[in-house]
Amino acid sequence: MTGFGRAELNLPGVMLSVEIASVNQKNLQVSIYGPDVWSGLEAVASAWIRARLQRGKVTARVTQATPTAVTEKLWDAEATKRSFKELEHLAQSMGVPFVPPSLDLVLKLAEARRGNQLVLPDFAVVEPQVRLAFDAALNAILKMRAEEGRALSIDLQRRIEAIEKMVLEMMDTERLGPVRHRDALLKRLKEAGLSLDVADDRVLKELALFADRSDITEEIVRLKSHVSQFKAELEMPNCGRKLDFLVQELLREVNTIGSKASEILTTKLVLEAKTEIERIREQVQNLE
Repeated sequence: MTGFGRAELNLPGVMLSVEIASVNQKNLQVSIYGPDVWSGLEAVASAWIRARLQRGKVTARVTQATPTAVTEKLWDAEATKRSFKELEHLAQSMGVPFVPPSLDLVLKLAEARRGNQLVLPDFAVVEPQVRLAFDAALNAILKMRAEEGRALSIDLQRRIEAIEKMVLEMMDTERLGPVRHRDALLKRLKEAGLSLDVADDRVLKELALFADRSDITEEIVRLKSHVSQFKAELEMPNCGRKLDFLVQELLREVNTIGSKASEILTTKLVLEAKTEIERIREQVQNLE
């Protein structure tokens, strides 16, 4: 499910913002981006998010919110070394003797690479404040996702009721199967010049075998149960994974009916039901 939340984090000398966004994904995937100096942020922030969300691709960013934060000029030794090597290679490529560098040259290279770096308090000290900001952003996400969930629930309720109606129609159409098969069998026997009637043991055996092969009673009973459970589960919190399982079972039973169906109308209903179930599956995978 989708959602976005933002909160400000007011620390001594610096204002940070915490932004958390989530998009649809069947499983939970969490990515944390924050200041390099806060090495402990990723592990704890990921745990905070996983404690409150179960699905979605979630990205959290902690960034500087104001340009007036406390910064200081810091030497970048590695960058200075790279500049020195580049200068040495340039001199060699031009055939210019590269004498041992003077302190003045090193100072100039270091100054060129010296930059501002954000000064932050130690993460262990401000972790409670950071946690509050994350909670505020997550509250906003959960509110958005709850609103989306209510809309999805209405749509899913309508679709499952349509499937429920199709199940009853399948049951009714398949009841006519043995009668139609009997009439067709007797017609073919008559056209072939055979005098068997419906009371003949061979005809009765054929009709019994046909009725057994095309009997969908068990599948209908299970489908009714799955539909009932689905409707009840829609009213429950954190129902996404259970609904996902019920969708698989719905599809399994409908496929079995399709393999047994003896009536064209039943086959048509099976195709319509499978289409609705696939639409439900797509929506359910977005539910928390």
